[in-house]
Amino acid sequence: MPTDPLRRKLIAIRLAESIGKGVFLSGSVVYFTLRVGLDAKQVGLGLSAAGLSAFVSSVLFGVIADRVGARRLLIVLFTTLAVGFGLYTLVGSAAQFYALVVAVGFIEYGTGPTNGALVGNLVPADERVKLKALMRSVFNIGFSIGIGVAAVAALSQRLLVLIPLTTAALMVGAALLVTRLPDAPSRPVPVGFKRFAAVRDPRFLAVIGVSTILASHVSVILVTMPLWALNRTALPHFLVPLLLIFNTVFVILFQVRASRGADTVAGAGRLARRSGYWLAGGCLVIALTALEDNVALACVAIVAGVLILSVAEVMQAASGWGLAFGLAPEHAQGEYLGAFDLHVITQNIVGPAVLSGLVITFGFWGWLGIALAALAASALIVPVAHRSQVTLEPEPAPATSR
Repeated sequence: MPTDPLRRKLIAIRLAESIGKGVFLSGSVVYFTLRVGLDAKQVGLGLSAAGLSAFVSSVLFGVIADRVGARRLLIVLFTTLAVGFGLYTLVGSAAQFYALVVAVGFIEYGTGPTNGALVGNLVPADERVKLKALMRSVFNIGFSIGIGVAAVAALSQRLLVLIPLTTAALMVGAALLVTRLPDAPSRPVPVGFKRFAAVRDPRFLAVIGVSTILASHVSVILVTMPLWALNRTALPHFLVPLLLIFNTVFVILFQVRASRGADTVAGAGRLARRSGYWLAGGCLVIALTALEDNVALACVAIVAGVLILSVAEVMQAASGWGLAFGLAPEHAQGEYLGAFDLHVITQNIVGPAVLSGLVITFGFWGWLGIALAALAASALIVPVAHRSQVTLEPEPAPATSR
C-alpha cells in the first residue's frame, strides 16, 4: 500500500465502490426474483438494457468530467447512485424496474472514466498505471467481500432488503471520500479542439477495436470456459467455481507486478502483444479437451488453461491503462478514457454470446478460431498504437481554461 494520503484515499474510494458493486451484482438476481417478484427473463432483460447504456454514458461522462472537473462529477455520480440503489427498495413492478435499472446503469458506467480522469489529474503520468493496478487488486478484494455480504443477506427474506441498502450506503461513503480529495488544477483547452474527438479518430478507434479482441479473456474465463467445462467435458462440476476463485486471487496477487513497463505507449503495446500470446495459449490448451473425453485430461487442461488466461488478463488490463493514459491528451483524459473503456464494455456485452456460441457449436475449431484472432490482434496492437500516438500533436497555447 502507498504511504501518502492522496493515494490511500483513492484506493479507499475504489474499495468502497467495489464492495457495493459486489453486494449488488452478486445479489441482484436473488433480490429482484424473491423480493420484487420478477421472473428471470425480466431481470436479464433489464440488466442487459443497463449494460447497453454504457456505450453512451462512458464517453459522455468522460467529456463532462473534462468540462466540469472529475472530482466534482464523481461526487455527483456516487450521490446519485446512492439514491438510485435506495429506490430499488420501492420497486414493485417490471416497468419500475426497467426504468430504474437503466437509469442506475447509465450513471454507474460513468464512474469508470470519471475515476480514471481523477487519477490522471492528481497523479503523475509515470505512476498512473501502477496505481490503477493496485486499485484493481483492491477492487477484487472488495468485490469478494461484497459477495459474502450478499450471501448473508440471501439467508432470509427479511434480510434481502440489505442488498440495495448496503450498496447505497457504500456509494454515500465513496462520495464522502471523494470530497476529501484536493481539486485538480485546471487544464488548458487547445484552440480548435472539438468534443468527442476520441470517437471520431479512426486511429484511436483502431486501438480500441484491437484491444476488444485482446480483452476476450473476460468472456472466456467468466462464461465460455464454464459453459464448455460443464457441457462438453468430464470436469467435475464443483471445480468450476473454484477456478473462478483462483482467477480472482491470482489477479489480487499479481496485477501490480504485471503492470511493470506499461507506463508508456510503447511498453503498453508490447505488454498487450504478449497478453495476446497468453490468451491464444490458454484457448489452445483448453481446446485439447475437445479431442478426448477424459477426466484427467479435462482437469489438467482446464486448470492450466485458466492459469494461462489469468496471466493474459493481468497483462492486458495493465497494458490497457498504459495505452489509455498514454494516448489521451492531458486536457481530455476523461473523454479518451471513457472511449477506451468501450473495448471492455463491448467484450462484456457481445463476447459471452459470440465466443460461447463459437466453442459450443464448433468445438475444437471454435477454440482455435479464438486463438487465431488473439494472435492477429497481437500482431496489430503495437503498430496501431504507434500510429495513434503520432497523431497526438503538441498542444498549442491555451485558448480557454477550466
